[in-house]
Amino acid sequence: MRNYDEQYLAYLPHSGLSNQRIELANAILLAAILKRTLIVPPAFLGSVVGWMPMEQLLDHLSWLTTPKDFDSLCQRPTPGDLHSYTQRSKCAEYNQFAAIPWSQLHDFSSLEPHVKIRFHDTVSFEKLQADLGVTDDETYVHRDDHLYDWRLYEDIEEANRILANGSNFVDSFTDRKFYKIFTPSDWQNKKQRLLHLGGIFGSTRMNMVKPKHIQLQKMISETLHYRLDTPLGETVAGIVEHLGGKATFNGIHFRLRDVPFKKYALDNLHAFERNMSIATGTPVPPLPPYDEFGVLTSLPKPPPLPQDTIPLKPQTDLTLPPWVNVCENVSPHINKSMEHVGWRAVVYIATDHRDLRAENSRLLEWFDYFPCTLTLNDIPKELLDPLDELHCMFNPSKSLKNYLIPLVDAMVVAHARRIFTTPRSTFSKYIGELNEAWVLKEQGYTLASFYTY
Repeated sequence: MRNYDEQYLAYLPHSGLSNQRIELANAILLAAILKRTLIVPPAFLGSVVGWMPMEQLLDHLSWLTTPKDFDSLCQRPTPGDLHSYTQRSKCAEYNQFAAIPWSQLHDFSSLEPHVKIRFHDTVSFEKLQADLGVTDDETYVHRDDHLYDWRLYEDIEEANRILANGSNFVDSFTDRKFYKIFTPSDWQNKKQRLLHLGGIFGSTRMNMVKPKHIQLQKMISETLHYRLDTPLGETVAGIVEHLGGKATFNGIHFRLRDVPFKKYALDNLHAFERNMSIATGTPVPPLPPYDEFGVLTSLPKPPPLPQDTIPLKPQTDLTLPPWVNVCENVSPHINKSMEHVGWRAVVYIATDHRDLRAENSRLLEWFDYFPCTLTLNDIPKELLDPLDELHCMFNPSKSLKNYLIPLVDAMVVAHARRIFTTPRSTFSKYIGELNEAWVLKEQGYTLASFYTY
């Protein structure tokens, strides 16, 4: 039975899973403030289209999420069959795409007292209206002009100051984008039963000042930590045990593929070398002086290469020689120093690089500093077997295994004792939050407890 007094908030997801999670967090908060039921689309994995005007994004996502016989439809084109060729671009998109319910990634039960959430599998404006029993007259649609179309400010004086000095802009990769300034009342004044937004991405999209909303924002962030009681979590637990157990290794999340991470790859590598050396007791050159603005006048020098390191090839069983004779797991107790371990420390690197050990890799020097380093490529393949249970929600024959590898990688490194993450990466920042929740806080520490150089 439909509730004709119930009001709804819907939005459109886009881009990678990390961006979608940020959108989801913003949407949950806004729905709670507006006292609307939030309509949540599935979580999309793999290669997902980025932001685009609403009608285009709807067209892409609607085709991908409307039930159909994808296996038959997306076979190789048949000579002479024009239709089989016209589907090629959409099928190419489908072949790089998969979906999973958000509830398999996160436990939303703690939010039930604060906001009502309704999961909706198909991304279709018409189907959503029909399922909710909402007419066009009862629908308000906000179409974004660009990715950073608006920000919400709870502090009215701050909103007015930003407008007065014209600082409401973002310098994107292409040019300067000015965004609209909204306050909660702008959305509260929309009385239509369905409020449908475009994208709602951005870690600075929702600017709260009321303590109850700041606390709710924090609760939402904690709710959107990955679950560990799933086949995904089982996979992670097996790999962490293979490495020696939670907090017995150090970790790095190293993003390399996308701009600006490619540009700063070597700078970040040298920073990781320096920070890991300091953490494990290797002396490093002093920092260069700071300028009047508190910024280093030059990049810090990397540490000297350790003496007498032993090159190691990854092995299946880490309890056997030569690994066990050379490499050392660190103490899981954070109050115990690692400074005696040095280059022998076990390190796990989570990365989007295909193969850090490849002959043409610019990052090979890392293994000269820390030869006891492993990546997901070095993990026994059978430890990934629990992922075989998971399949795309739109095609049961489509395994999610390959699509979930980046999540496994991220969740494993989040179990490290000490973790260093890639600057300017929202996904890296999130992994740091997971590390804080799963490792540091258990022993009374936070990320702020540690200083990096």
